[in-house]
Formats: sequence, structure tokens, C-alpha cells
Amino acid sequence: MKKIIMNEMEIRLVRYNRKYLPAIVTLFNSTIQRGNSKDYSQAELNEWLQKKPDLDSWHEKLTSSYCLVAIKDETLVGFGNITSDGYLDLFYISYTMIHQGVGRFIFNELEKYAVLEKAKSIYTDASITAVPFFTKMGLEVMRKQDNQRNGENLVNYRMVKKLVVR
Repeated sequence: MKKIIMNEMEIRLVRYNRKYLPAIVTLFNSTIQRGNSKDYSQAELNEWLQKKPDLDSWHEKLTSSYCLVAIKDETLVGFGNITSDGYLDLFYISYTMIHQGVGRFIFNELEKYAVLEKAKSIYTDASITAVPFFTKMGLEVMRKQDNQRNGENLVNYRMVKKLVVR
């Protein structure tokens, strides 16, 4: 477990455990609904939201990767996961905690893992909303991607950061 004091608040990072899964799905949905609404239409958000999530599938995805959960005052405030080859799959911060350092804290720990695993790069498919954050973390936009879901186009961007393998 790692912890940091930011803006007079303690944030702990812990490895994913299934007990966090309901809070993860809730945070995922609320962040999309509240945080991404300036960049996506409600129809697009509706295609992205997990109204009836397959919890077993979520659990498998989170346990088959390196997943960290950020906790503040016993409340889940963010999570992210990365594979051993550097694919940053899920990365969500509570809309109440954006711009407070939680995302940077999680990202830095995921990057350390990727370096330890000797990944050549970190790559992700970032939402329009997340591009500025990932740019600050050193990723570059490689291409725009169109993702059709039931007639809605959920635009995202493939972003990459080359890593120095030691």
C-alpha cells in the first residue's frame, strides 16, 4: 500500500480486490455521466455507461492486469489498470477529485509497474475529456479513433508514451 498527503488529505493506493468492484462500477458511471458530458452527447454517454454491468467480466479484467484503487476516507475516489505490456485500459477518477493529484498519483504508480515489466511504452485509448490529462503525463496522440455503438460514434484517441527500459 502506498499513501500520499495531498492538499491536506490522505490518499491510499491499494491493489484491486473484488470488494471494491461495486464502488468501481459506480465511480465509472458517475465519472462518465458528470465528467464527460461536456465532450459527448447524452446519447453517446448512454452507450458508454454500464447500466447492467457484467461484474464477472469486470473482475476478470481487473485481476488479469495490475489494478490500483485510490481510497480517501474509506471511499473509493479513483482506479486504474495496466497490462504488463503497457496498455492502460481503465483509468477513472471521481469527478469530485479531478485536478487534485489523484490521477497523477495513480498514473505514476502504474507507470512504475510498466517499467518494471519492461514494457516498451504505455498506450491507451483516451476519451476526448482525458486527452489533456494524458498529455500532461507525457503521452502523445497517435490517431483519432471512431467507435460505433448502436449508431453512436464514441470518439477516442490512441495515445502513446515511450518508456526507457532499464
